[in-house]
Amino acid sequence: MQKILVILDKPKHEQIALRRALELASKEAVQLHLVSFVYEPIQWMPFVQDPANDISARIRAERENWLESLQQDSELPDGTTSEVVWHPDIPSWILDFLEDNTFAMVVKTAQKQFGKGGFGSIDWRLIESLSVPLWLAVNTHWLKRDRIVAAMDPAVSNALHVELNHRVLKLGGTMAQALGAEFEAVACMPVPDMVADLDAFREQTGTLMGALDKVIAESGVACKKTHFVTGKPAVEVNRVVDRNKARLIMVGRGVRKGARGFVLGNTAERILGRSNTDVLVVP
Repeated sequence: MQKILVILDKPKHEQIALRRALELASKEAVQLHLVSFVYEPIQWMPFVQDPANDISARIRAERENWLESLQQDSELPDGTTSEVVWHPDIPSWILDFLEDNTFAMVVKTAQKQFGKGGFGSIDWRLIESLSVPLWLAVNTHWLKRDRIVAAMDPAVSNALHVELNHRVLKLGGTMAQALGAEFEAVACMPVPDMVADLDAFREQTGTLMGALDKVIAESGVACKKTHFVTGKPAVEVNRVVDRNKARLIMVGRGVRKGARGFVLGNTAERILGRSNTDVLVVP
């Protein structure tokens, strides 16, 4: 049974990440581990007279009571575990925890709101560093149908990029089957400001489309449709996702560190920043 690490929102917020994890757990045999982070720099609080240990214990107890109530009010799968963690650095704790424990995925609510764009520093650190897929969820009430769209790397002449495409496709196919969603792919070929030879550009585009179709066929994943677009990837990829009201966009993180390691090279940061829906980052 695969295990999923769920980073809970603060008590006053919607538990979007938990909702995503529960939806997946309702259709797949998975085990959840819920983590609620709490931390207060007590030594800097003015007019504090009680010992710091007493204050931290009281804060932890309040959060543990809330977590117990949350579990009682939620239909959690068998084997669900939970803990309250007092730690000032969430990404560091998660990375250390995953070194000692085997999990198939991390689910977390994104540090952004619909239409705002961009991610917070915690999200970017996890995007750049996690060794397992990261599902960043947002509040998307406007979705009308279940559809997952995988962003394909058009650099199919590179073996590492092809391998990354296969990882994205296979996980996307698995997620689509588990959630009962349609699975599609999108690839964007950047267009220079001036196309010197239109016939040559058309020929290159046709060759790339054929190569991408081959990559999808070799993956063995059933892909309902492939969207092949040209232009600025950060704009066009998200245009496809938004137009089709997809619930989730998948991007692959390449072998390099930072934003340049994403599936679409150094444009991936802008693709993620413009996304208005859930994002699943595949390492």
